[in-house]
Amino acid sequence: MTKRVSGVVVVALVIGLFAPAALACWDNSDEFITKLKKVNLTTAQLKEIFVLRQQHKAVVVRAHKEGLGCRYHENHEQVFEKQAVGVLNDEQFKKAVGRKRTKVESLTYENKELKKKLAALEARLARLEAALKAADAKKAK
Repeated sequence: MTKRVSGVVVVALVIGLFAPAALACWDNSDEFITKLKKVNLTTAQLKEIFVLRQQHKAVVVRAHKEGLGCRYHENHEQVFEKQAVGVLNDEQFKKAVGRKRTKVESLTYENKELKKKLAALEARLARLEAALKAADAKKAK
C-alpha cells in the first residue's frame, strides 16, 4: 500500500514539475463560448470568437511564463468576454446579455463592421485592378 501511495506521489510531482502552470488554471472561456453558441452564431462569427479565444489562451500562457500570476489572466477573461460579445449583432447581443447595447458598445460594433466592409471592398478593388491590368496587357499584345 505504501508503495502505491509513494508511486502516485512521485507521478504527481513529475507531472507538476513538467506540466505548464497554465493547465492547472480554471478558464471560463469554454463555458462562455457554449453560452454564446445558443444564440445561433454564423460561421464567420464563430471563427472570430475562436480567434479571440486563441488570443486569450495566449494571454493565459504568457501570464504564467512571465510570472504575472492567475489574477492577470482572470482579469483578461472579462476583456475576452467583452470582445466576444462585440461580434454579435444587436438581436443576438440582447439574447445573450439580456439588455440592449450601450452607446459605446454600439459604436464599437459599428466600427468593427465598417472595418470588415472596408477590407472586403479593398480586396475587391485590388481584384478588379488586377483584372483590368490583365485585360490591358492582353489587349496590348
